[in-house]
Amino acid sequence: MPKEDWRNNSAIRVFMDHNKWPFKEDEIVSILDVACGLSLKSKFIPAQIRVGVDIYEKYFEHIESDVPYVVVKYDVRKLNEIFMPKSFDLVLALDIVEHLEKEESLAMIAQCESIARKAVVLETPKGYIPQNIDILGYGGHTYQTHRCGWEVEELEKLGYSVVVRDYQMNDVKRHTDIDVEPSIKLIDAIKIL
Repeated sequence: MPKEDWRNNSAIRVFMDHNKWPFKEDEIVSILDVACGLSLKSKFIPAQIRVGVDIYEKYFEHIESDVPYVVVKYDVRKLNEIFMPKSFDLVLALDIVEHLEKEESLAMIAQCESIARKAVVLETPKGYIPQNIDILGYGGHTYQTHRCGWEVEELEKLGYSVVVRDYQMNDVKRHTDIDVEPSIKLIDAIKIL
């Protein structure tokens, strides 16, 4: 996702614009940024503690951030092995659930909910978007492949409040065999615990 969108459509802004952000200023002290990659989207949410976790260490070399953070190299499908229940106020899992098989995504979401004290925020394309190329060019094709798609009703059944918005992806080659339309719908979902 383009960095400009991360700034302009941070989780706070998206949910505040739809009256779905219940937290006061300074109420979120700690954030776990699941599959932070090189984006560290948590930097757009005020907090004192930010921890990013990602399996592909090469992305860490390219993180751009003007806020303090710590990163951990680990498989996001096994978060409960390294993080205690209720150890972060907010858990962000942005642009990750589509990169796992559906059952793995569901298990990871459950782990995020266990680790969060106040809320979990998810973001994913609406429906399945074919992708098997690391569009950023860092060689992480295996990790950037899309393996499933999500619909609003699925997340609502899990207890999430959902916002759907139009989104323009970068118009780059995403798949070795399929042309992918860059105009999509994006799902932002929040579950207050």
